[in-house]
Parts: sequence; structure tokens; C-alpha cells
Amino acid sequence: MTIDLKRTNINDVFELPKEEASKVFYDRMITIPISARTSLKKELVSTIGEDRTKGVFIRYGWHCGVSDANKAMSYQWNDELELIKTGPKFHILHGYLDNVEIADIQFDDDNQLNLIDLIWTNSFEAGEFLDDGEISSKPVCHTLCGYASGYLSTVLKKSVLVKEVECRAMGHEQCKAICMPIEKWGEQLENENSYYQSTSMLQELDEVTAKLKIERDHLKQANEVQQKLTNELLSKQGLQRIVDLLYETTGLPTFIENEQNKIIVQSSEVIVDFDLSKITTKNTEFISISPEIGILRTPILFEQQIKGYFSFLYSNKNQPTDLEYMIIDKASLTASVILLNENIKINTEQNVKRSFLSDVLEGRLEDKEIYKIAYYLNFPPNESYWMLTLERTSNQSDINHEIEVNEELIRHINLFLKERNINAIVSHESDKLIILIEYSTFKSLCIEPQTFILQLLKYCLRRFQEYEFYIGVSSVVENISQLSVLYNETLAALKAKNQQKNIYYFEDLEIESVLFQIQDDLLINRFVNQQLGRLLEVDKDFDLTKTLYAYIENGTNINNTAKILSMSISGLRYRLSKISEILNVNLDDTKRVFSVYMALRILRAKSQLTF
Repeated sequence: MTIDLKRTNINDVFELPKEEASKVFYDRMITIPISARTSLKKELVSTIGEDRTKGVFIRYGWHCGVSDANKAMSYQWNDELELIKTGPKFHILHGYLDNVEIADIQFDDDNQLNLIDLIWTNSFEAGEFLDDGEISSKPVCHTLCGYASGYLSTVLKKSVLVKEVECRAMGHEQCKAICMPIEKWGEQLENENSYYQSTSMLQELDEVTAKLKIERDHLKQANEVQQKLTNELLSKQGLQRIVDLLYETTGLPTFIENEQNKIIVQSSEVIVDFDLSKITTKNTEFISISPEIGILRTPILFEQQIKGYFSFLYSNKNQPTDLEYMIIDKASLTASVILLNENIKINTEQNVKRSFLSDVLEGRLEDKEIYKIAYYLNFPPNESYWMLTLERTSNQSDINHEIEVNEELIRHINLFLKERNINAIVSHESDKLIILIEYSTFKSLCIEPQTFILQLLKYCLRRFQEYEFYIGVSSVVENISQLSVLYNETLAALKAKNQQKNIYYFEDLEIESVLFQIQDDLLINRFVNQQLGRLLEVDKDFDLTKTLYAYIENGTNINNTAKILSMSISGLRYRLSKISEILNVNLDDTKRVFSVYMALRILRAKSQLTF
């Protein structure tokens, strides 16, 4: 059949039977079984990947659409709208689907296309996918999208991108697509446009090869740095040599901080005028501190916990390279090994010291052995020593947890003392923590004992907020063999524990310190009850108890006591008579009155009496 293209309207051709219309449009056509196409697609996916396969079929559809658009424009047509509506007829002619419905078409004020909404019925690509008995997680009609985009872009002489938004392969009732000029998509375009670009696979291979070469060079340099780090690790040079080596290798200021965000070692040119504790990083990460300063930071891990951070500093808006990311990860691993070794060494040393202190307090060592071991542990035997005993509230229902808390507390207290260069042993005895301090190293701080103890208390409270802490403070002895004396003093000080304060000094106890050195609290309480129990039962307002205390404090002088209490002598005599009767005590009996006085002092020390 011969048709004059210039005189024949495109729609007239579609009035012909399908077979005749195909012969008018095409000199020769081939058919491809869908099963063969399916097999080809699967081979492509396994060979070049799903993403590149999508691009192949989109571009295949594009070229088909461009070819049909050129064929349509060689016939007569009235306007662009007629050409647009011809596209779906070609789609159906090829057997891609059963029907195409233009659900909506919009033009702007200049009669330029804004949008076309398409509904595709029985897409061959969706049916092809569903034949495998699976549901897709994303649209699969790539050839149809490419075809529509190629056709519309050609007839409208502008780039039109087609995106499938619903697909029968995903479980939708029908396939739906949106066609818009590429500039109308904006951020919604995402990466769809890349599938329409014809990129040479050889070019891509060249790009991949170039990247692999860069990666190979980076890996080689990183391995060279790793070798140097390993040599330093084996030579036991420590963390300072590690940061110096990396500064020499990379030219970047390098530093390491501990878990409290305090810099422990650093290279040259390290200036940190920002708060490290406010930077949270769990992985290797670059953080911009200001427009001019950045930090590449990675955690140092061992025992599945963050024990510090390794960092490179950047200035003048510089950014880390891939090589520097690789180097800092390897350096962090080396630092972890060094810190682990140091931690093992410290723990071993601390365990020896704790064992020594326990042996001394339990009386298992002779003086000669104490001197010998103390000297070995760098605790000069003839130096002055001071002791603090720390007691905290506890949950006796979970003993394992309490042990873990004690060990964690000991570790933090050791860090506190190490930061201040104080030579000390931190151990635990029963439910208490003991801190033995070489007094000369404390004196080098040039601060008052009370200030130092308050700093320690705040340090503990900040890290263990769920607990209350009480500290018993000893006097100072001139010889390490007297450690048991110090320990008993701290325990005596803690006997006066109450809710009013957290720090108790043995030297503040005065005469009641003798009773407080009795280990059994039950004996002390029985003594107080024997001396004052009857009086406390009846004297709810403590008027009589206060009178008795004032009378003994003033040397049992009635005139002075009356003056102090602002009472008449007769009134005072009446009270004293009543007290004597309640307690069955002769207030002229010096020995008995002294025992009563001791009981009163104990109650006052424990703040159970507050006058």
C-alpha cells in the first residue's frame, strides 16, 4: 500500500487494521517473545546489576519513542496536542500494553506543556514481573517510561521526563505515570535523569579503574603508616611518639584525649579553644567547629567501651581526605592496644597495692615486711600518711552490681588522684572504700584538706548521682606502719555520720572518739541507752536533757549553769532533782556523771541532739 505522507493525516493510518498500519509505518518489523526478553533482563541484572539494567531498558524505550515520534511528524497533523495523543496509539500498536488513558493534561499560559497523567492498562513489563510470582518493591515499567519520554521529548522539542508512580507489579490496580518537562520536576527528579544518559561502559570502567588506583595508592600509604605505628608499638614508645609520628607523616596537628575529654598527649601546633566534652562521636567523623576549624575524630575502644578519642585538627576550611580517614582509624587501633597494655599494667600495680594495704590493715605483715614492700611500691616507709574512708548508700539486694559500682568508683578516684599527681592507694574493705595518701604529694597541691576533700566528693557525686557519699578523715601519721591507726580513726569519724553533712574529721570528735573506735555499733548504742534511755523516753522536748548537758559542761556548778540557761537557781535545782530521779543517778557521783556525759557527747556527734 502506497500512501502520500504529506497528504495523509496520522490518525487516518490508525483507522487501518493493525497489520496494515504496521506495514504503513514500518518497512520491516521483528517480534521478540516476552520470555526471551525476560531471560535477557535476568542475565543483564546478574552481569551489570539492577541499576544499570534499568538504564538499558529506559534508553531502549527512549530510542523506540524517538523513532515513532519522527515517523508521526512525517504525516499531516493539526497541532501538538494531536501528536501527543498519537503516542499512546503507537504504544498499543507495538503491543506494550492494552490501553493508555490520558487522565489529565495541563498547559501553562504560553500553551507549553506542564503535566500529563497517564494510566497504563496491562503493561507487558508488569505482567512479565508478576509471572515470577513475586511483588516488586518499586516500579518496573522501564521501557514504557523510556518510550513515552523519547516520544514526547521529540514531538514537543523539549526534554520531557516520565516517571512511574504506581505499578501493577507492586500490587497496585494499574500502572500510573507522570510526564513533565525536566525543569518542572525540581528536587523530585532525584537521580531519574541519569538513566536517560547514554554513558559508555568503557568510560565507566576507566573511572572505576582510576578510583581503584587511588584506593590502591591510599592503601599503600596507609599500610606504610601502619607499619611505622606497629614499630613504635613494639618499641614501647607510648602515645606521645604515636601523635608525633602522625604529625610528621600527615602534617596535621594531632592529639589524644581520655574518656573525661582531657587531652593526655598532643603534637605540635595543637590549639583547642573549644569544649571537647560537647562533641559526641561514636564513629570516625569530621566535625566543623567553626568556619575556620574542623576536627576529624574517632573513638578509642577497648573492652567494648570508649576509653578516649584520637583527633586530627584542620584549619582554613580544609577537609580530610580518604587517606586521612584510613590513617586515623589505624592510629586509633594502635592507641587502643597501647592504652590496653597500660591499663593492664596499672590494674596489676593497683591490685598489688590493694593487696598490700589489706594485709597491713588485717595485721598480716610484720613491720619489716611492711617497710620492704612499701619501698618496692614507691611508698617511702618513713613519710607521713593520711587516710580517707568513703562510705556510700548501697542496694544490698544486688551484690554483684554493688561490686561493679565499687570497682568503677575506685577507677574514677584513681584518675582523680593521678590527675593531681598524688601518690595513693585506693582499695575497699567490706562496704567501704579506703584512700591512703602519701601526705607530701598532697601538700604539693598547696590547698587546704577540706578543699581537696570537697573536690573529691563533688567528683564522685557528679559521676554517681544516684548515691550519697560520706567521708571519714583521719589525722596524719609519721610512719607507714601506723596505717591501721588511720583506718580506725576514719571509722570512728564515720560513727558520727548523720544527714546533716558528708565529711567527718576524727580530730573533731574529742573525747567521744575513744568510744567510736569500738567496732561494734551495737555496743555503743547499748551504752547510750543504759546511760540516757529513761530520760530520752520521757523528755520529748529535750528540756531536761539540755539542762543536764549544760550542768555537766559547766563543771556541775549550779550558779554558772543557771546563768547560762537563764533560769532561777530553785528552778534549776528542781530540774536536776527530776533528772536524778528519772536516771536513778546521784549527780554528785563523778564516775557515773562522766559516763552520762560520754553518752550525751555521742548523741551530739551523731547530731541526734542538736543543742
